[in-house]
Amino acid sequence: MSLQTYLLQFPLRPPWRPYHDDKTPLRHVKLKPKVKKLQCEVPLDTRSRNYNENVEPVRKITAVTLQSSRLDMRTTFAAGFVEEDRLLLFPLDEALQLRPSLAHLDKEKEVAKKKGKADEEEEQQQKPPELMQLTVQVKRRETEQQAEARLRSYAHLAAQEEADQWVPLEYHGEASELAQSIWTRLAGVEGAAEVAATLSREQYLDAIVPGSSTLHGRETGATWAAGAMAARDLGKPASVGAKGSQLAEDAPVPTELQPAIIASALTLLRAAQVVSIDQIRAVLARQGEPPVKAAAATASDASLHAAVIASGEVTHLRKSYFLTRLGNATLDPLRNVVIELLKENEQLRRSDIVEAAKAKGLAVSDTLYSKVVKELCSSRGSIWTLK
Repeated sequence: MSLQTYLLQFPLRPPWRPYHDDKTPLRHVKLKPKVKKLQCEVPLDTRSRNYNENVEPVRKITAVTLQSSRLDMRTTFAAGFVEEDRLLLFPLDEALQLRPSLAHLDKEKEVAKKKGKADEEEEQQQKPPELMQLTVQVKRRETEQQAEARLRSYAHLAAQEEADQWVPLEYHGEASELAQSIWTRLAGVEGAAEVAATLSREQYLDAIVPGSSTLHGRETGATWAAGAMAARDLGKPASVGAKGSQLAEDAPVPTELQPAIIASALTLLRAAQVVSIDQIRAVLARQGEPPVKAAAATASDASLHAAVIASGEVTHLRKSYFLTRLGNATLDPLRNVVIELLKENEQLRRSDIVEAAKAKGLAVSDTLYSKVVKELCSSRGSIWTLK
């Protein structure tokens, strides 16, 4: 599909109370394609009893302007729908969150500021000259390099956005003829050539739900990393090779580089406790020797995953990596209990951990519990999940 697909989110409105519908469509939609900034208007119902006719003219509006902020897509998302007995998926290029813009209030402040400045200048001209009291303040001086970097960064971003011209777009609602024809085209895959299946059952499950092929906490031969890598390549032109399969052509990280990769990963894990494969790759790209940097840039997730866990000192679970043992006789016993529980359950409660620890004859103090659990998990109320 040559067109780009955007996910538009409206975090300030619940699904049952959208800003727009087919009767009240978005209008004046425009996009800055390079900086991924979207702006549109939603007309207000000026006949509603909640519409204030008595507001000052400068604050009176007939439409709400929605402006987007860009989300950091930390993983690959897809949109999908069910057509008869098929699940159809297509990738999302960007995700934007739209919120009301208050630019009209800024204009009001700007007008008031200019008027106040003009009045002040006129008043100063009419006053006779007089002595002014000066106040001296000591302020930490910013270095030239810091000031230059700050101004250059802001100026670059502002200039980049200013240079990106608005591209007008036309909105078509869900019930429009064009929208229906697009959905029909997306669903019409009967005549399309079948994609060769390069994933095993375990890899396919892990590509959809990471960690789902794990049996009793032990990784099967097909890891999520291999599955996710191959899943990203589905639907893309296969690279030329003997077997015609991207997964089959995936070369392992050279053996001589594995010690350096493992050492960097262990250093990162001692500092950050729980990390992703992308964080490991970023550290290798920044701090490694040239051959390691090259491997970090070219190796697939599957190859890098295999190199990291080859030492046996790193545990992988649901896309997360952490040290199997800390080498701390006080923390490791309870840590092992928590890890075993996480292999069996995605969510834990304090009572689960304490009961499992007692079953192994471990005494759990509040300090010990807090230290171990917070290193591996994040909390949502009374529920703990792996970071």
